[in-house]
Amino acid sequence: MKKIALSLFLAIALLAVASPVLADTDVSSSENVLIQLRYEDISSISPKLSVSGTTATYQLTAICNSSSASIIVTYQLQKQGSDGTYSNYGSSWTASSSTYYIIDSGTRTVASGGTYRLMATVTPYISGVKGTAETVYS
Repeated sequence: MKKIALSLFLAIALLAVASPVLADTDVSSSENVLIQLRYEDISSISPKLSVSGTTATYQLTAICNSSSASIIVTYQLQKQGSDGTYSNYGSSWTASSSTYYIIDSGTRTVASGGTYRLMATVTPYISGVKGTAETVYS
């Protein structure tokens, strides 16, 4: 019985210690809550895609946490199927930067009338060592 009571006491004590940490999350009570993603080696990634007719225009900005980083981005357009899932559309392509940030944009040809998204995998290299890659969607 003492072991159960001690286990229960330790569990409550652990929750009491963890509660202030968990409650320190900064979330607005408004309907338009902005969620800031946190990455391991990258401070921000912002992909955008717009489609007009048969032209898809993309833009991506990514910033690493380390000023001694370089970046490689691998892009892939994806088209939504009739079942709602996305599959790769066309060939992938890459862009790179020898600095800790990248601002890249361009166009690709797509079929008219479809719904598309941009998948971008951002891979940082910090002092020449491959960091944690992050994949985001527009």
